[in-house]
Amino acid sequence: MSPDVIVLPEWRDNASGALIQRGFETAGFLVTTLSRSRSNGILLATKNAFQSRRVTPVGSGKGELLLADLATGCKLLAAYFPQGKAKIPFFEVCIDEAVCSSAVPWLLIGDLNTGRNHSDVQGNGTSFECADLFEALQSKAELVDLWRIEHGQQREWSWRSKINGFRVDHAFANTAFQNRYPRIRCIYDHSPREIGLTDHSALILRSTTTSGWES
Repeated sequence: MSPDVIVLPEWRDNASGALIQRGFETAGFLVTTLSRSRSNGILLATKNAFQSRRVTPVGSGKGELLLADLATGCKLLAAYFPQGKAKIPFFEVCIDEAVCSSAVPWLLIGDLNTGRNHSDVQGNGTSFECADLFEALQSKAELVDLWRIEHGQQREWSWRSKINGFRVDHAFANTAFQNRYPRIRCIYDHSPREIGLTDHSALILRSTTTSGWES
């Protein structure tokens, strides 16, 4: 697999983060990052030139949102959400940005630290806060959960505690994106988590159309 776009939530501006960034750059990727001191951020790496800007809610203590205009003509909102009620303004930004960009292919991808309490939490795991705003990505912003649209009510976990699993890593797309990539596939690769490279499973988008999309 040779991805065109890579999003790493929970990237940090430290020695390990610098090593990861140099590795992508050595492999020919163009890289931009967002991170505050001692706080998780985002790394975005692409094979083609792009423009980006930080759209993280003003005053937020944790979390990052990076909006990129890709060479393909798509808009990509890379996300790392904080926990608890601090997620509220992050959802609001995502919804506003999606509504404003409904005419162009638009994708939200990353760690939202949220899901549907009836289907994205295993067993007696702690319920998600802001699950109503997670649902609003569909009802207000008219976005589609790409994994759920492909896999229905199947349960699969992208992060695990010691005893429970949670699906917190997501990809949401608008109609224009689906029209551009009608054969998009959305799957989890659990091997990075299982071998200890990270505590999250990888979320992979792949298109078999000639226009190409692989993240």
